[in-house]
Amino acid sequence: MLKINQIFFNIILSLYIFCLNYNLFAFLNAKINDFNLLVSSYVIYFLLIFIAINIACFFRFFAYIISIILIISIAFSSYFMHSYNVIIDDDMLINAMATDKREISDLLSSKMIFYIFLTMILPLIILSRIKLQKSRIINKLLTILIFTILLLGALFYSSKSLIPFLRANDSIRYYNAPFYQFYSFYKVLKIKFEKSKPMQEICLDAKINDDNLTKTFILVVGETARAKNYSLGGYSKNDTNFYTKQHNVMYFNNFSSCGTATAHSLPCMFSIHDRINFEKGENYKNVLSVLNRFIDVYWLDNNSGGCKGVCNDVKSIIKSEDYDEWLVSETKRILENKKDKNTLIVLHLQGSHGPSYYLRYPKEFKKFSPTCDTNKLQDCSEDALYNTYDNTLLYTDYLISLLIEALKNDNSDEKALFYLSDHGESLGENGFYLHGMPYYIAPKEQIHIPAILWVNKEYINKNKLDYKLSQDNLFSSLLGYFSISTNDYKSNYDLFNEKLDSNK
Repeated sequence: MLKINQIFFNIILSLYIFCLNYNLFAFLNAKINDFNLLVSSYVIYFLLIFIAINIACFFRFFAYIISIILIISIAFSSYFMHSYNVIIDDDMLINAMATDKREISDLLSSKMIFYIFLTMILPLIILSRIKLQKSRIINKLLTILIFTILLLGALFYSSKSLIPFLRANDSIRYYNAPFYQFYSFYKVLKIKFEKSKPMQEICLDAKINDDNLTKTFILVVGETARAKNYSLGGYSKNDTNFYTKQHNVMYFNNFSSCGTATAHSLPCMFSIHDRINFEKGENYKNVLSVLNRFIDVYWLDNNSGGCKGVCNDVKSIIKSEDYDEWLVSETKRILENKKDKNTLIVLHLQGSHGPSYYLRYPKEFKKFSPTCDTNKLQDCSEDALYNTYDNTLLYTDYLISLLIEALKNDNSDEKALFYLSDHGESLGENGFYLHGMPYYIAPKEQIHIPAILWVNKEYINKNKLDYKLSQDNLFSSLLGYFSISTNDYKSNYDLFNEKLDSNK
């Protein structure tokens, strides 16, 4: 056993956490042009880490436990933040908690294994060979006091430049690993605890207006599709909408997501609240719960994260197959066996979920090449990465076309299919990959999503396809389509109402 003074050990641990925060340093280097302020920021950050660790590890027993937690969390946080330039916040942690074996295997790579061995396994082995020597309490207190004085001095020295910088760049907190992840984990626990509250009913005044028409609506919720790569929206590199173009579909050119991760955007789009007022973990039932009182509602799910509680009140089938095509077969079965009653079928796709885009489509849909057949996206050329991602969109487009064909053969009076993605995706623009950035700093690629509509009759809002719309429109559109009236319905948010207007 290697005997080490506890204060010296805290210095080593602080340096370790400090050095693995290179995403934070990259942020500082990009934002600060003043050399003195940059050096001061580095010094202040190290002092903050060191003081925090000295307080947390004041007692030797806690020192071992906290060291293990810090080493594990900084290793994983720094890997994903550095490899994909993502932010690990509460949304990302909720998604991670819902990850299945398939998604975990998609993330594994030799690079990840080597990185985790070097930054986590090896330090934990070394830690197991260390015995902390007793330190006098007075020495620990003096250490905290001395370094706190140094911190205050550094803050005072640079305050004139540092305070304005922090006010203008408050997003810096997202890069503070693993401490921001600890805060995010606390928020997740808080949400989980609050979910134990009974769900509140909504739209208690709702009633269906019988118009003597049978209606069938297929709602397809995509995964990680971004509008930038849709040929219906003007994308010219690859024809990603080859199949749906044959069905006279409407494409909404300016459609936005409610969030940048499934854990947020999926519950939000079905919520009675709009994006601004929606809160994660809110204990309100959703529009499907309202519809289920009057019509048959089905939820079919092939997404690794499931339905995030959205489908709790309706008939649901949740699987995790390699490809999404089983959803089409199951939809056809429902259409063939449904009663003479209005029907809503919601399909939640695996879609274009990354980083292993090449695993999201069968080999016959490897139409655009060369492709990026790895989850190490930085190792691929932009051409290969775009081609692979576009193949996932083409495969989804093919499935949508099959669903439209199935609807055409249905005997309902009114039939519609609406496809929208849950959020977008970054493909290396400005160094960003995947999704999950905080909404107010997220790039457009993660927010601007595709939205496709097919109806069996003339669409009354053909002249409004360029309007600013969003997932906030879904709530009233579903109610309006099935002629359900309630005080919570907004005609200006209903895609099927002539009063449709741009989102405020």
